[in-house]
Amino acid sequence: MSFYVNREKINFSTHVRCNVQDWDENKRCVKKSDAKHEDKNLVLSNIAARINNVFVKYRLKDKKLTRSAFLRAYNRPDDYDTFHLFTADIKKIVNRGNELSTLQNHTKILNKVKKYDPRLHFDDITPEWLANYFRYLTTTLKNNENTAYKNMSIIGTYVKEAVKQGYMDEDPYEEFTIKRVQGSFTYLNENELHTFVNAYTEGYFDSKYHKTLEFYLFLCFSSLHIGDASGLKLEQFTEDSFVYVRKKTGKKKPVQVIVPVSDTLRKLVKNIVGTRKKGLIFEKLPAEQTINKRLKEIAVELGVDKKLSTKSGRHTFATIYLANTKDLTALKEILGHSDLRETLIYAHVLDQSKQEGILCFNKFSSDAS
Repeated sequence: MSFYVNREKINFSTHVRCNVQDWDENKRCVKKSDAKHEDKNLVLSNIAARINNVFVKYRLKDKKLTRSAFLRAYNRPDDYDTFHLFTADIKKIVNRGNELSTLQNHTKILNKVKKYDPRLHFDDITPEWLANYFRYLTTTLKNNENTAYKNMSIIGTYVKEAVKQGYMDEDPYEEFTIKRVQGSFTYLNENELHTFVNAYTEGYFDSKYHKTLEFYLFLCFSSLHIGDASGLKLEQFTEDSFVYVRKKTGKKKPVQVIVPVSDTLRKLVKNIVGTRKKGLIFEKLPAEQTINKRLKEIAVELGVDKKLSTKSGRHTFATIYLANTKDLTALKEILGHSDLRETLIYAHVLDQSKQEGILCFNKFSSDAS
């Protein structure tokens, strides 16, 4: 096969051979005199179709085709008819070392893409397609921006893998920026936390709600996620601290996190475990959905107008800790964050402190007038 692309010659072998007398130069095909002429001509026509397909795609995209771009597009692997088949094949590889919940989240996000565009091909994923899909998430599915950008970020993981493996020529994410949107989160302020603690110490609720409140307060004073708290053992505690490895990052980066123990947390643990010296802190917990439902009911009963969940316990710890210490770096270590940017979602506390701190200069206003 020999042809020109932008005045640059491309010449490569089809690896089809026949005797000179069996070749029809005018029709550019193998004559019937060759016993395998049908198969050989099929190979030639398929190659010609692939070449033409590259030209057509570039014309439709109104993109300039160069010799190097043609060769990349022509030699691209074609073992997946859709982007969805590719993601299904490499999903477990991408998530090797991640928690099962992360894999399930990826599956959920990729299924949304499949529902939106069932026949999505690698070539279809352009900056324009990404922008349209983002718009679909925010307008049709009513996802907030933070959720939508997280979706786009995970899709980007698979797009980059497709580029790496040669299924795509260019990374459309170079023109589509994933913004870091600071999501809102729910937490208890100090007064509200006092209300919850008082309800616990006074035995305000019946047994099942008391146990739910007890677990929630443990999260508030330990900084833990529900997954980490549910697996925590007494053996991990000393008098001053406890040590654990975060489930979220443990398989990839098994770094031990050391969390100081307050007097409140120490008393709470003693109430929970009684005379036991080893084993799980919480021997049996309801499903997270059940806990979250009860927390919302507890909040209503105590006059706290917030939709609480187990996550808000960790947020409560972080917010109150930072408000009292102003030490963002120490909070990062306690929360087990690998990147300070994760901890910066609580920086609003520091902003409030700045505003409060500036008030000390108001006493000089009369002198300056």
